[in-house]
Formats: sequence, C-alpha cells, structure tokens
Amino acid sequence: MNIKLPSYLIIAFAILFSGIGSVRADEDAATATIVDGKVHVFSAKDKTGVLLKKNDRLQKNQEIRVAEKSRVELKFPDGTVMRFAERSTVKMDDILYDNKTESKKVKVGLTSGKLWASVKKLVTNDSKVEVRTTNAVAGVRGTVYRVNVEDDNSAVVKVYDGSVDVGGIPKDQQPKAAAQGFSAPVPVSGPTQVAAPYHEVSMEEWHVIVKSFQQVTISPKGVASQPQDFTPQQDMDDWVKWNQERDKAAE
Repeated sequence: MNIKLPSYLIIAFAILFSGIGSVRADEDAATATIVDGKVHVFSAKDKTGVLLKKNDRLQKNQEIRVAEKSRVELKFPDGTVMRFAERSTVKMDDILYDNKTESKKVKVGLTSGKLWASVKKLVTNDSKVEVRTTNAVAGVRGTVYRVNVEDDNSAVVKVYDGSVDVGGIPKDQQPKAAAQGFSAPVPVSGPTQVAAPYHEVSMEEWHVIVKSFQQVTISPKGVASQPQDFTPQQDMDDWVKWNQERDKAAE
C-alpha cells in the first residue's frame, strides 16, 4: 500500500534529518568577541598576516599580534574568556571542546604582552586550560587571573579568584622566537617586580600553587619567586578595571 505524505511534512522531515548530520560533537575555534584597534592574525599559510575582525574564528596554530593602543577579547567554546592588551603576541597552541562530555583542551602561548583569563570550571579530569610563557606554564581548573610577559622573558602571574598551578618548562621544550615564520615579538612594558625579600624557587623545585590575591614572578632565566600577597587596590589600573567590568557584565 502506497502512502502519500503531505508536501509540508516531507519538507519538515528533510530539514530535521539534514540538521542531525550537521551537529558537531566538538568545537575547535575561539571567537573574537571584541576587537578594539588593530589585531593581525598569522598562520603557516598566511605569514604576512590579516586583520582580525569581530566574530572571526581562531583555530589551532594561528597567532595573533595586538597593535599599539589595541586590545582583543576571545571567547572559547566552553565559555572561557581571554583578553589581550596592546603589544601582545599569542599563539593558539590547542583549542578543543567536546559538547557531549564537556571535556576541553585550551593551550595558548603568550610570547609578550598582557593576558586576562576568566576560565570556566573544568568538568572532566582530562580537561586542561594552560597559558605558556617562554619559561613557565600556568594551568588552572576554573579561576580568574592575569599574566604579564616582558620582552626579556620575565613574567608575573596574578590570581584574582581560585588558584593557578605554575611550573617551569624544560629548556628543550621552550618555544623558539618567531616560530613558523611569524614575526618576532615586540618589546612591551613588563610587570612590577615583587618587593624583596622573597625566596626564589630553583629550576629543580619549580612548581608552585598561586592562590587568590597572590602573585608569583618568574625571572628571565626561569626562576620563580614564592607566592606573595597583593591587594586589588595595589594592582588597579585601566587594564584591570576594564577586565573586571567585562567580567561583571558577562555574569
């Protein structure tokens, strides 16, 4: 017996089943939600760079360079947000988010400049969110923190909420300047040094936990200080204020 369906049902079924095949189990790109000023994107295929625009997507192995008097905000698939200040150079080392399991892997390399991160809580044990400088890596499980990197490779990590696991990177694993033909990083103003006295952690001991309203500095040679307290008032400037306003608006 032949059954004839109304044409509107046939169209509805076609739309439904075509949509099923297009649903992705994972996502592998961050979205530029704010581009203030000039930000260029570099890749192995486009070493001359193109201007980044709002709503553009950034994927693994792409590099962004933020020009003078510019800033950018990136939103990752899980809702994690990272912002980069002027004269920052950052490489998208890995971006992956599984919509089904909520597992994620976000790794960025900050060669120079300033980063502010508001990381969504990690749900699975295999999830990672890491920010690498030349000689240190900061891993988190859901927190608000910022990282400054100076042109001599010294850095400071400041935590506003939660905790950050900071560790050294062996020399044979440290990134080389101007990798994949990208332009070399430009000099930037560095972080404020922690007032002495403080105990440095040698490369052999290089692993510290930085908690809320603590900071750790890393020397150009990759030697870390012990975590030191700071107050929001001491750390307040236009960059911090803007990020806090953005975080509050997103709540």
